[in-house]
Amino acid sequence: MKNVFTCFCLLATFSLTSLFAQEITNPNILQQGGYTLIFRHATAPGGLPPTGTGNDSGGALDSLWWMRCDANYSRQLSVVGRNEAMNIGRTFKRLNIKVSRIASGEFCRCYETAALMNTGLSVAIMQGLTMTLYNDDLRRRTMDSLARPVPPQGTNTVLVTHGITFGDTLYNRISSLGWSDAVVYRNRADAQPEFVGFIRATTWNQQATSVAVKNEAPVSEITIAPNPAADRLSVLTPEKYSLRIINALGQIIFQDETLQDSRSINIEDWVNAAYTVIFSNSKQTLSQRFVKN
Repeated sequence: MKNVFTCFCLLATFSLTSLFAQEITNPNILQQGGYTLIFRHATAPGGLPPTGTGNDSGGALDSLWWMRCDANYSRQLSVVGRNEAMNIGRTFKRLNIKVSRIASGEFCRCYETAALMNTGLSVAIMQGLTMTLYNDDLRRRTMDSLARPVPPQGTNTVLVTHGITFGDTLYNRISSLGWSDAVVYRNRADAQPEFVGFIRATTWNQQATSVAVKNEAPVSEITIAPNPAADRLSVLTPEKYSLRIINALGQIIFQDETLQDSRSINIEDWVNAAYTVIFSNSKQTLSQRFVKN
């Protein structure tokens, strides 16, 4: 009986150790490159505004309801979620984690998460990274086509999708992801990616906030007006920033690397939609949204 008990204890200890080993608390391993990170989008609680960020309405595929950055049609990122996404990007920058490719599903909450990471790359929108609108075979093939190739030396691939269960033994680990969590795979030439572990939202937030800068300019000191806007958008900042404006497809449609004081932007020919504006400098990254109508 004693030997049986000893074996049970050893097995339990081994299981706990294995589980703990799957949790990556130091993202420094990503500095060497050669990894694929698959994220669940940032925090996007359901419910009607102002307490929630909308509900997925459903409907015909030709309506593209899920791609609308509008809480009347689908869940959107909350303020907490937007800050989580920016904290991931801040951690990338702080630890010199380079990204050479970034892609997301079609839901606004996915590609806005990817865009707010502020990698400087355009976000590729992929049907196979979308939730339940398409079949598992497409999802499996898309995951593999994006996660299997070894990224350029010293860089990583980032994918943003949903925490869903689907029939695949390797990539189904996304089913255990919370908001802003990532599952990490090591890319291997001529072989399927190797599962490494999970990086949780708390780790990204801790890594980003551990180097928080005092006396940062509050968001209220950055002015975007009018909002909504029809033909021209005026941007006023208290100090020098780089500016990126991202459309509803996660594409950078306007940028200014040396924005200071004020700038008037002609938006007359832009599509009527919601846009995300990202301000970055050596101190911080901030985001605001405006609507073109």
